[in-house]
Amino acid sequence: MATIHIPFHQKYRPKNLDDLVGQEIISLTLKQALLTNRIAPAYLFCGPRGTGKTSSARILAKSLNCQKYNEPNPQPCDSCELCKSISEGIALDIIEIDAASNTGVENIREIIEKARFAPAQARWKVYVIDECHMLSTAASNALLKTIEEPPANVIFILATTNPERVIKTIQSRCQKFDFKRISTEKIYKHLVDIAKKECITFEDIALRLIAKRSNGGMRDAQSLLDQLSLLPQGIDKNSVEELLGEVSENELLGLINSLIENNPELLLKSCSKLYDSGNEPISILEGLLNITRDLLIKTNNSEYSELFYTSKDFHHELERISKSISKTKVISWHKNLKNIEYQIKLSNQPRLWLEINLTSLINIQNISETTLNLDSSKTQKANYKESYSKENTKENKNLNPKNDEINPKNYENKSKENNTDRLKEENFKEFTKFDQDTNTSSNYDESINLKEKWSLILSKLELPSTRMLLSQQAELLNIGKNSVDIGLSPNWENMIKSRKLIIENAVKKIFGEHMKIQFSSKQNISSNIQKNIQSNNDIKINSKTNDNFKKKTILPKDQNFNNNTKNLADFFNGEIIDIND
Repeated sequence: MATIHIPFHQKYRPKNLDDLVGQEIISLTLKQALLTNRIAPAYLFCGPRGTGKTSSARILAKSLNCQKYNEPNPQPCDSCELCKSISEGIALDIIEIDAASNTGVENIREIIEKARFAPAQARWKVYVIDECHMLSTAASNALLKTIEEPPANVIFILATTNPERVIKTIQSRCQKFDFKRISTEKIYKHLVDIAKKECITFEDIALRLIAKRSNGGMRDAQSLLDQLSLLPQGIDKNSVEELLGEVSENELLGLINSLIENNPELLLKSCSKLYDSGNEPISILEGLLNITRDLLIKTNNSEYSELFYTSKDFHHELERISKSISKTKVISWHKNLKNIEYQIKLSNQPRLWLEINLTSLINIQNISETTLNLDSSKTQKANYKESYSKENTKENKNLNPKNDEINPKNYENKSKENNTDRLKEENFKEFTKFDQDTNTSSNYDESINLKEKWSLILSKLELPSTRMLLSQQAELLNIGKNSVDIGLSPNWENMIKSRKLIIENAVKKIFGEHMKIQFSSKQNISSNIQKNIQSNNDIKINSKTNDNFKKKTILPKDQNFNNNTKNLADFFNGEIIDIND
């Protein structure tokens, strides 16, 4: 008959408080409580999954009821009948309840009724309620009084991964123990001990990779080790990466080099190679984020060696890359990669999104260089203007009325000076005109860009009615780093603001989770435009209040008016009475 395989996380479950890995302070506190016989009526064990909450509850139950001792002891024998039954989960007086499937108040009332009876075998009756945050409010309130004043020799141990969802009144009635994530180094050492006991051949770097991937959970690390132990060749780095879906460091290095070299063809070839190997786009993105994190640390301090996401064999490559790249570029890469993570997770074409955004990272340097060139050009223009004004000021100061006599020589010199001044003035006018034209075109491009982005936001709206309302009664005013400004028609402000959540979700789909929405009234914008029109044209208009008044335009005989002036008068439903020169 074939023997049933016992998983590593059950086989190597801690048998006493000293065996708990990474929870030294909790182990010490519970041992002192057992030695001094100061047992609390209720405990609340909080922390991430796989950190030892349920194991600690079982150890505490065995320490209270071990038949080898007549009183609580922190070192249960684990060999008596009661200790074995607790380890197997079949003890009558140790009741483990999954709150996720027993959430109702009827289940809690049943527990309260049974708690009144004396223990059948053990000295203490222990109730272990796992995932206690799943209890309903009514069930939690029904448990309050019993937890505060339980029957004699009854202990409640509540375990949860979300202590915030446990009602405050229950938390105040329990001794709370926070189980922290176990360090990677401690998980690694524990995995090495298990591998040696099971006679498993392994690579040191492979076990370290398992320890990192477990994210502080010992149970997850033991399960991965158990799964990889089935491989006949032993546990190596490549097998761990394939099982976990990790992208190898060498392949990610190819992507980083293509970004540094500004080579889009090499970048796309590297991506295709990763896709052909079976890697998912989100895994590639996560790998790049991990490497850029460690690369940023290297660019700040090249001597720092304690990097989390990269192996020690890869540190020399990071050091080489850090010497050929600036910290600003790495920060820009990391920021842009983080922004597209949300888009890739929601997209139906994650590969397309990844390739487009990775290619855009190549252009970041070019854009930065262009910006620097534009800034230098603006500086040159400013210096030219300043030097021109200084020259004019200097020349005016040097003018002396006494020497301003009309003679041929002076006249020749003055004519030359006048010609020079005229040329300077003409050049300055041309320069100013070019500057104004540049600014006008840039503003025009910016307005077009806002319209395109506004159309994109509207396309992401799920409700057609909302899309129609915003297209007619709202417009995009500005897009900042953390906010989007939208102008609203005054008559429709309340209705549009009531749909803020819908609009905000559409904006987050495009620009990321960090973006917020700000509303403003379009009336303020219109009034400013009208003020500018009035100030620029300086036209006095006599407005008429009667809607039925027939529009007139009084034209003086000695003055001509163009069509723009007439249209402006018609717009205000008035008549022209005067135009200032």
